[in-house]
Amino acid sequence: MKSNIALICQLPQYNKCITKLLSDKLEMFFVDVEEMIDFELGDVEHIIDILGSKDGKKFIRGSEVKVVKNISSFENTVISVSPQLMFSNKNFDRISKTSYVVYLQIAPKYFRTRAVDCNDEYNETLLNTAFTERDKLYVESSDIVVNCSNYKPQKALKKVLASINTFFKKLAKEKKKANRNK
Repeated sequence: MKSNIALICQLPQYNKCITKLLSDKLEMFFVDVEEMIDFELGDVEHIIDILGSKDGKKFIRGSEVKVVKNISSFENTVISVSPQLMFSNKNFDRISKTSYVVYLQIAPKYFRTRAVDCNDEYNETLLNTAFTERDKLYVESSDIVVNCSNYKPQKALKKVLASINTFFKKLAKEKKKANRNK
């Protein structure tokens, strides 16, 4: 049974802000996956220096898995998921088994303004392609998609809460209908 809500967005700081606001509003615990991984690992550069590139990266991936397994055991928690976690299927699968995943969708222009070195046409095209591909992946992997373009955190929070409420009402209707059909 899912007891958590995990938020993901292509803008990690925006995601973390909305996640904190949502956890406060719902009186749930808050956890940021990236912060937990950083806390667990400490100085990543030092680990790679000591263990070497290949073994260091293997150790880091193993530590990430341990942290995500631990977070997946939490209950009543709103989780800020880093976009990089989406590309590690086992980690994201662990989170999505215990959490309703909410994708905070933004328009490409907001992503682009925060990206560095996208002044030339090639980088602009590459950035748009990456954004579009990630957006598709996030939409497909999420239970709830909330368009947060043009919204400051407080207004986005209201939209997220309304979307979550609608989602759970729909789930309840489907469950009730399934019980009647038995």
